[in-house]
Amino acid sequence: MDNLSITTAFLNELIAGKEVKILREVFDEFNIVDLAEHVDCLNINDILFIFKVIRKDITGELFSYLDSETQSKVIETFTSNEIRTVLDNMYTDDVVDVMDELPANLVKKVLQAATPQQRDELNTILSFKPGTAGYLMSTDFVELKETDTVGSAIRRIKRQGKVAETISYCYIVSKRKLVGTISLRDILFEDEDEMIRNLMNKDVIYVKTDADQEEVAYLASKYDILVIPVVNDEDCLIGIITVDDILDVIEEEVTEDIQKMAAIVPVEDSYLKTSVWDMAKSRLPWLCGLMITATLTGSILSEFENALAVIPALSSFVPMIMGTAGNAGSQASIMVIRGISVDGLTFKSIWGVLWKELRVGVLCGMILFAVVIARMMLLPPDVTLKIAAVIALSMTVALVVAKMVGGLLPLIAESLHQDPAAMAAPLITTIVDTLALLIYFALSVKILGI
Repeated sequence: MDNLSITTAFLNELIAGKEVKILREVFDEFNIVDLAEHVDCLNINDILFIFKVIRKDITGELFSYLDSETQSKVIETFTSNEIRTVLDNMYTDDVVDVMDELPANLVKKVLQAATPQQRDELNTILSFKPGTAGYLMSTDFVELKETDTVGSAIRRIKRQGKVAETISYCYIVSKRKLVGTISLRDILFEDEDEMIRNLMNKDVIYVKTDADQEEVAYLASKYDILVIPVVNDEDCLIGIITVDDILDVIEEEVTEDIQKMAAIVPVEDSYLKTSVWDMAKSRLPWLCGLMITATLTGSILSEFENALAVIPALSSFVPMIMGTAGNAGSQASIMVIRGISVDGLTFKSIWGVLWKELRVGVLCGMILFAVVIARMMLLPPDVTLKIAAVIALSMTVALVVAKMVGGLLPLIAESLHQDPAAMAAPLITTIVDTLALLIYFALSVKILGI
């Protein structure tokens, strides 16, 4: 089996030939994640055949990696006993992820097939708001007592670890309250008679059930931890969030921020799975809004029509000044948005941000001033040195202002408890374009006397 290349066609051949033994060996030896991609390509009858012949303890893992459409088809066809078998071999957070994608009638079918204990755990998680730590957590963890010795702790880990999502970290509770944490490594290298209370770490990093998933990702990144415990309002331990879920959160948040910065209402599905109608709906609101606000630039151009008539060459450089200022504002905005997410920037950081963007803008502006003068003198259209200087100065001032506006808007959004990416990034271009034009024409009229 070592040199065997698994393909969808190969799985089809094994299923058609009823090669049950080889199928079991394939699913025992090869990576389930890779196999799930091929299983997704099979018809529903072949998928059901696979679930019947492979080992029951890997059915849950295989099911959790299938595409949501395939999962719906499988649940729709499965009997209650078959659903229960899959649930018995899945972690609660994975089951919740699956249920998130299922239609209401299939969610009901899953809950009816679950054992009373499973149903209670699932209902507990589903009672929390999506996007919070409570909704993200798993209830499968290892729980120890302060009074345990290392020897008794190891025996507890062996009993609980079979169903726990991770045994790398164990949690110490007293009257259900979280009082400490300890790694399996620390337990294994101590004498069996040593007390857990003497070894545990009492300074525990944890989150409340209503904490936003972004806070979970931030804490994991800040403290370099792989598992974060979740407690309720009474500080009782009710779940854990593992690194695989944290990585999913980071990917989801980054995707959402990218969409918002591109003036798109976030969509949950992938690009290929999102319908044309849903994609259009996600883009139209901001397109309409930005189109209306963009009329400001048209009004400014109309206001300075006479100046353009006197020196027509000025109009040739409007796109260059607007484009450079817009890019400068976007650069500053993106860096500050990242600073808010990663470095915890708040509105209190405003003066530090403005001072830094001012210096960056002046430095960039000085260099671009020289570049613009050289470009004016060497390339068409032909302009006088005075006009070239006005254009270069306008670009420099517009760039400095754009940098400061780009740094300011995300902080204002944060202070108003709005998403900086959603509020600031789409508005940057419109605001900066308007300011750049005002600066350009104001300086042109003032210096050139037109």
